[in-house]
Amino acid sequence: MPGRVIDDPLSVEFLLPWQRSAYVRRLDDLANRQLAGDLAIGLAAATHPHGPIRTLSVARKLVASARRFAVDMAGELPDGGLVQLTPSALVGYWLACGYHRERHIRVVLGAYRDQGGRLDPGVVRHLDGRLINRLAKGRPNQPYGEGEWRRLTEAVNHQIATAWDRHRAMLGAAAGGSDPRVNGVTEANLAWLLRRVGPVGVRDLDLGHGLVVARPLHAEVMRGLFPDGMTAFAYTSLFAMRTGIVPDGVDSLRVESLRHTSAGSMVVAYRKGRTGEEALNLPRDAVGLIDRWMEHSALLRSHAGARSDEVWVHIAAPRTWSVRTGSLIYGQPRSHSRRRAWMLAAGVLGDDGQLLAVDGARVRATYQHRRDRSAWTGRTTIDPNHSARVEGDHYLSSHTPAQLDAIEDIIEQSQMQVRRKAEPAVIVSAADAADFAAQFPDLVAQAGLDQAAVARLLSGEQDVFVASCASPTNSPHAAAGVLCPARPWVCLLCPLAAFSTRHLGNLLRLKEYFATQSARMTAAQFMAVFGPYASRLEDDILPRFPPAAIAAALSGADRDDTPGFVLDLEEATP
Repeated sequence: MPGRVIDDPLSVEFLLPWQRSAYVRRLDDLANRQLAGDLAIGLAAATHPHGPIRTLSVARKLVASARRFAVDMAGELPDGGLVQLTPSALVGYWLACGYHRERHIRVVLGAYRDQGGRLDPGVVRHLDGRLINRLAKGRPNQPYGEGEWRRLTEAVNHQIATAWDRHRAMLGAAAGGSDPRVNGVTEANLAWLLRRVGPVGVRDLDLGHGLVVARPLHAEVMRGLFPDGMTAFAYTSLFAMRTGIVPDGVDSLRVESLRHTSAGSMVVAYRKGRTGEEALNLPRDAVGLIDRWMEHSALLRSHAGARSDEVWVHIAAPRTWSVRTGSLIYGQPRSHSRRRAWMLAAGVLGDDGQLLAVDGARVRATYQHRRDRSAWTGRTTIDPNHSARVEGDHYLSSHTPAQLDAIEDIIEQSQMQVRRKAEPAVIVSAADAADFAAQFPDLVAQAGLDQAAVARLLSGEQDVFVASCASPTNSPHAAAGVLCPARPWVCLLCPLAAFSTRHLGNLLRLKEYFATQSARMTAAQFMAVFGPYASRLEDDILPRFPPAAIAAALSGADRDDTPGFVLDLEEATP
């Protein structure tokens, strides 16, 4: 089972994909033992493949949210489990927290319910409903500036070159050394021994080999023979800068993922968390970097045992060499603490004068930004025999007043279309013409409606398929005086359309039609043809109707009489 509950001590064990060992998190320190046990059941049940917990970072986040939930709900549930959780207490908690914590608690409670756990019916209804908190719109990762990128590249290249020179020098010293247990402890003799036995701490040298070694000498030999975490971090950073591979793909590389296709080319297979397996033909400078790293880490890899198939093997931090016993070999050098330690040690400054952090997401964004710009030659002309001014005069200037009027008319129409799409939909709730005119003065003025026309609009005399049209012969999609020829879904973005409860049945049928077309078309085709209309229906129109009205329309709609639509040529699927 991918996740299970351990009773003594109370803890959750996660068996996650691509993890060598299980991740165990204890919950026995929580005051409410019953609540902790229920949350443990939910966490175990939400583990992949039954739930969204499929990586170590996600498991840590959900455990943290569950623990905080148990602590914050101590007043509401002093000694009871989730069965005593009331809807008011749960909603109050969600209102006080953010989007991510609410989503985590929903996952845990939903998995607990799916496992047969008892919950209040009101809590179950909230779990099946919409999230209370909205996800704040994030900002795209900003690429590094040219100066920042140059300084960062110089810093990692300098660290790699220094570590490589130190490694070659220490291998040469080890070749001329001998057994320190016989000939005494010197740098060359200690390097000779560690080259044969692998990375060993000071205490293990004393207990296992009977050697008393000074810490500075031991640290110098260890750093020379084996790459430490800071060196491995520099390699991974430069590799990401040269390839643009996602951070989790760089971390999860295996030796078997690297395949030379020739002396100077290599194909690397990696896993991208959101899409799965991907492959990349590495550029020449990245191939050289990987070959250098494999040679740099070859000695350590020969002593790594089960970790020998991991690409980024390295030894533990120097602060542990004098006190720790056992294995000092690790596999993933990229972590928050090491990123900060490298930033402080390297001292690379950003354009703002502050220390520059190495962020994997920003590195990837910068790589893509630079790649997109690398193909631009700097010329903005179509014909290389013409200057930019000549081409502007020939192709971009308006030479007659009629041409200028035509261009301005196109610009005005485009601006009107953009403005029309940005305006909210008209949802009719009032049955009185005066109230309608007061609520929607822009619609009344634009369509030229009088009292009688508003009454016809509200009574349904001017209903089209999904809306009531304020002026069917004054459509923005046809000439004045001509009946509007637009397709039914075009009404969703039309400024003359008004939607009321009586249109809900057809709106839901149109939603079902969109769902059918999205299954038949590619994502690009669907977004090009139906994307803006489906977004307006889902995000602006349907959410503004009461849930009771939508439920009544769903229960009363006969799905068998859903009208079929005849697609135009550009709307048909291939």
